[in-house]
Amino acid sequence: MNYKVIVNDSKVKFSACHFLKEHIKCSRLHGHNYYVSVEISDNLDGNYFVVDFMELTKTLKEIVKPLDHYILIPLEAKDFSIKKDGESVEITTPTRRYVFPLSDVCFLPLPATTSELLAKYIHDKLKLIYKNKKILVKVGESKSSIASYEE
Repeated sequence: MNYKVIVNDSKVKFSACHFLKEHIKCSRLHGHNYYVSVEISDNLDGNYFVVDFMELTKTLKEIVKPLDHYILIPLEAKDFSIKKDGESVEITTPTRRYVFPLSDVCFLPLPATTSELLAKYIHDKLKLIYKNKKILVKVGESKSSIASYEE
């Protein structure tokens, strides 16, 4: 594998709210503008592409769109109680209790909503499409705080 495609488009982003269970500052409800970039490595295909830039950008936008402008809730979090009641959801942690409109929440199959795990979540979605390619996903909470995941 000598070829790599990098998509670092400022339009591949999502804004979301979350909280981390046991962090002094980030255990409070807060939000980020997350920026997503991807590097895919492989040999060239019959069209001399690793992957088509436009196709990859479109795919990334489709993956992050369901996260955009939602409260991200990790379904696999330890010590979280999640109760859905009609049109609302109650999340209880050891130190806090939140009640949100169900329509404002995006449940994720993760133990936490850290940037590291969001990068893996996006990576796993891409891997379903680009099965035999090497993929690196970066999720940035700011220009200087970026997490990545690759296999």
